[in-house]
Amino acid sequence: MSKQQVEILLICGSPRAHTSEALLALLEQGIRDTGARCRRFLLSEKHIAPCIGCGWCEKTGRCILAEEGSERYTADDYAELLEALAYADALAIVSPLFFAGPPAQLKALFDRMQPFWARRYVLGEEPLAKRPAQIFILGGGGDAHGYEPLVTIARSALAVAGFTVEKVQNFVGFRHAQDVAPLPSAEEAESIAFGELAHLRKAAATQREFTQRAVAAGGAFARFVTKSMVKQELQAELQQVEAEIAELRADGPTAAPHSTSAASEGFGFEDGHAPIVNQVDSEFEALKQTARAAKSGQAARPSQAKQAELDAVIEEAVAAVTEDASADTDAASPARARPASEASKGDALTDTAPTSLKE
Repeated sequence: MSKQQVEILLICGSPRAHTSEALLALLEQGIRDTGARCRRFLLSEKHIAPCIGCGWCEKTGRCILAEEGSERYTADDYAELLEALAYADALAIVSPLFFAGPPAQLKALFDRMQPFWARRYVLGEEPLAKRPAQIFILGGGGDAHGYEPLVTIARSALAVAGFTVEKVQNFVGFRHAQDVAPLPSAEEAESIAFGELAHLRKAAATQREFTQRAVAAGGAFARFVTKSMVKQELQAELQQVEAEIAELRADGPTAAPHSTSAASEGFGFEDGHAPIVNQVDSEFEALKQTARAAKSGQAARPSQAKQAELDAVIEEAVAAVTEDASADTDAASPARARPASEASKGDALTDTAPTSLKE
């Protein structure tokens, strides 16, 4: 592969580093267990200024807020985001639901993808190579209107930046470990009401399930990315080999109008003798099949008449080949008998001498 390890960029869209970051840490654990690498971009620690819709990117392909020296320049973390997106082999976004959509900080990041759109659809640049992405959605109790707005916005913004959302994973109900009450001891359980104890046990079991699923999801995503990269590189190598073969064929010598087949050319046979050789091959193959059938008890062994017929075909082929070989040797002998001094007088023996069976 082109890089030693797969690198996955994890973007945490929450404005506060708590539950979302706890889920992100579990995903990281699963990813690193496969040997892949991770890079974090936590919006709780970064600042991405919102898009101002000025249209500058439609002229230049760049964001004016990131143009040092411009009146609109904003010293935020946009340049770091672009560098991280360019280097990543895949992207994972962890985000809570804010009214069925992304938080304002994550929406600002998505809006700053506008230069990618301008390069592709206004300036006519080639589309970026697609890389896989996944979205992990959080929420205390979910939203009555679902989470499709968040997914739709993410798909639209990530598509122009070269990412395809392969999967959306629902982790609504996941909590930070600090927010999950620990199970009571045996002595403490005696003083707790049965209903409350059942609730605590259910919450602990749910949290364990979320934890195991998050680690497994991180590992599965890393393996998927690795396989996708290997497949793409193998396809690229195959296309290169096919192109080289096509080039060699295009540059190769043009076949003569009456050239023989590859098999007969290799042995110096003329076109008239190729059918005899093919007949020998056919008869020999039929004899082998008959012998196999006889061995398995499905048919009788080949008769003496069949063997005699095959021998006659072989003798005919050998006689034809021997006759050609003798003719070639007789024709070539006078030329080979000439002294080297005579051959150098404008005669190129290698050009005029026919090819014999021995050669």
